[in-house]
Order: sequence, then C-alpha cells, then structure tokens
Amino acid sequence: MFSPSFTIKRGRRYRYYVSPLATKTSAGLCKGPTRLPAHEVESLVTEQLRAFLESDAKVFDGLSATAESPAIVQPLVTAAKKLAASFASLPSDDLRDLLASFLQSVIIQENNIQVMIRRTDLRELLENGDQILVAKRVGIRRSVDASDMICLTVEAKRKRYGGEVHLVVPPSSGVTIRRPRTSLIKAVARGYAWYEKVLEGKVADMRSLARETGLTPHYVRNVFACAFLAPDIVEAILDGRQPPTLNFANLYKQIPLSWAEQRRQFGFDPRPGKTLLQ
Repeated sequence: MFSPSFTIKRGRRYRYYVSPLATKTSAGLCKGPTRLPAHEVESLVTEQLRAFLESDAKVFDGLSATAESPAIVQPLVTAAKKLAASFASLPSDDLRDLLASFLQSVIIQENNIQVMIRRTDLRELLENGDQILVAKRVGIRRSVDASDMICLTVEAKRKRYGGEVHLVVPPSSGVTIRRPRTSLIKAVARGYAWYEKVLEGKVADMRSLARETGLTPHYVRNVFACAFLAPDIVEAILDGRQPPTLNFANLYKQIPLSWAEQRRQFGFDPRPGKTLLQ
C-alpha cells in the first residue's frame, strides 16, 4: 500500500506515493519500490481508465452487459465515451473526486499496475450522469464483493533514471505516461522566442542574445538550438511524452549550432534578410 507524500526542493513541491515500509525499515532492507512520482502513477491510471471507457467491447465486458438489449447498452457506451472525454477538461481536484466515485484501489506490483473499479458504482455513474453527487462519495471505501470488481491491468516496469524510480510502459500497451519537465518546456519556449527575435532583426547574434538575457553565450547557443527540433519532438515535450532519459543536456547536443551548420542542415539561413536556399 502506497500513501501520498511530498517534498520541497528549491521552493518547488514534488508529490510522491511512498510505501510505509520505507519509513519503518532500515535502508536497503525494503524490497521493491519505496517511492514513485505521483504524476506518473496518476497519468498511467487516468490513461488506462480512458482507454477502457473509450472501448465498446471493454465496457460491454466490464459491465457484464453483453446479454442486455442494445437499447440498454448503447446509452452506457455513449456515457462512457463522454466520461472519458471529460478527463482532459476537469481541474485536477474535480477529476480526483470523479475517479473516487468508482475507483476502488490501485495496486502497484512488480511488473504491472492493477486498477480496481467498482462495477456497480461505475454503472450508476454512467446511468445517472450529472445526477451523481460525486462530492458526497469521496472518501467512501465500502466493502465490495470481488465479483463486483473490474480489474484493469497494464504492464509497467520500474527503472531508475537520474536518481529516481520511474514507470516504463511498453508501446504495445497503448497507454502513455506523461512526464512534463519544466526545464525542457522552458528551453523549447525560449529557443523559439529567441529565434523569432533573430528573424525580426532585434538581435544580431548569440552574443547579443547573451548580453540581453544576462546568460552565458554557451547556454544561449544550447537553448537556441531547441528552435530547430523536429515538430514531433517538440510536441512530445510540450505534452510530457518524452522518454524518461531525455534531459536538457542530451536534447541539444546533436543539433547544429552555427549559422553555417543550420543553413546546411535545415536548408535556410535564419539570419534577418536571408532567403530560402535553392
């Protein structure tokens, strides 16, 4: 059983799920993971629930509705898709309350994570929609018969990157863990903003950018290179879908930095007044 916890580093708050065994046993004696990033666990659970609710066949089987008439089943399927779509627009607190209305528990095992859903409560939510007062159900963990549980299992292995344990999900699972990294997002945003300044003629070169920003020329060159990342890489970073091993250092190292290199690599000269190469 993991419990929510947090730590503060350099003024930032980091949330985790921590095993109580980690605080009761000596270092090295506790087997298995003792701390997992909260956003990774929650992202995996949310995406697994979304995939379940968007699948007609899984909803049929999960609600044991295969023997029921289409007139009864179809509204449930439609409501399930609507529920899945609402995940993206709900504030985090509201989403947490919503999931608590039908989610029983999340079991973290050695090679997978199991999401346990109360079948009766989920069906009631799908049948009644907005009439269910989620807030009144938060915190309720009544005893549920095993036959009333839906178990969703997703393969997830634990690997240590940069001193922390992260969840790694195989591509075949169809589930994506989102790991937004502020440092990468900031670098991409800065790179594009600085590139626009060059195109508009507001700065002439890297040294001018360095003087204007108060940063070192070396750092400015590295960040500027992020303006030339492939669109799919930029999209993955902004969406938090980049690999766990990707950090700022290995993000820019393969991108050409000089004007000449950029011209050869990308087919144009990014300096003001220059045109596309033929």
